[in-house]
Amino acid sequence: MSGMPWGGSEMLWYKVAKRLQGEGHELAINYKYWPHTAKELLELESNGATLSLRGKTPSVGEKRQSFFSGLFRQPIPPDNPADWIARERPNAVLITLGYHPDPIPVADACIEHGIPYGINLQCASDFFFIHSNVLENFRRWYKNASRVYFVSDENRNKLKNNIALELENAEIIANPFNVSCDANPDYPDTSEAFRVAVVGRVHFQSKGQDLIIDVLRRPHWRGRNLKVVFYGHDQGNMAQLKGLVEMYGLQDMVEFGGYLSDVEEIWERNHALLLPSRYEGAPLVVIEAMLCNRVSITTNIGRNVELIDDNETGFIAEGATINLVDDALERAWQKRDQWQEMGRLAGQHIRQRYPEDPVREFADRIKALVK
Repeated sequence: MSGMPWGGSEMLWYKVAKRLQGEGHELAINYKYWPHTAKELLELESNGATLSLRGKTPSVGEKRQSFFSGLFRQPIPPDNPADWIARERPNAVLITLGYHPDPIPVADACIEHGIPYGINLQCASDFFFIHSNVLENFRRWYKNASRVYFVSDENRNKLKNNIALELENAEIIANPFNVSCDANPDYPDTSEAFRVAVVGRVHFQSKGQDLIIDVLRRPHWRGRNLKVVFYGHDQGNMAQLKGLVEMYGLQDMVEFGGYLSDVEEIWERNHALLLPSRYEGAPLVVIEAMLCNRVSITTNIGRNVELIDDNETGFIAEGATINLVDDALERAWQKRDQWQEMGRLAGQHIRQRYPEDPVREFADRIKALVK
């Protein structure tokens, strides 16, 4: 990821890296420099991985060290990805991207040295289109990959259309989830209110929390025993979200639950998930809600329609608009007394449609890259 030091897009490769280390493989990691290195990177490094941080501006002391080291022909290793590839000469490379416009110059180094590489694209959207000035670069990077791993078929189609290239090397993979495979939290009492959880970073552009406010302020939602609870870290729009709740007088309908690391605890407190995303890769919160036997009210984005049967195990809005989200939430509300049974069915379906051990499966695919 390029916008924050660590996030959900990193979890698959990180867990695969841990697994490969456990099998005795040697790893080299090239990661963007941040002032505070993520604990997960430090863990992999302490277990034997070599860690290179790119984009760091050397301090005065480091420049001086580099000068004196150069006198003794022991320069500080460069952090340029191409130099890194030439230095490490790996058997195979996994390139993980948080978002589809991310450039992939390291792929050129792999091509130059004949090193097989796979690209794992964690999210694609219709909010950004590749400019024709760089189109051939993106086509080259993706066409020459041994495999391109998408987390949903919807994302595969978005990238294919964005670069106007059929990807014969595409595969669909799964991200690891953060609940147990046999999760079964008790269904909360509904006598006081039906509690709907909105789980995810507070970022209007991707997660669409602003749409929820526009729906709830409509007259037909006033007075219903519905409580919407927002969980997640601020990623730029928490102030607006709280301001909208106050501006429209929705304090009785909205709560802020903070950030809970124990996902199953969220579903011990809530009856359904609401996620009106404008774009996603494959939202784990939907998978985790289904594993916890809860219905999801969400948009036709990412992997959602592959996992949810509309009006049977959840409710799908065809787009991230106020009217369509309102319609999906209204359909859900009319079936609120069936949410528990629908959630049980959702739990059965997700276990049939999603792998139990995504990390093991992806680790095997990465090892298969080696020629």
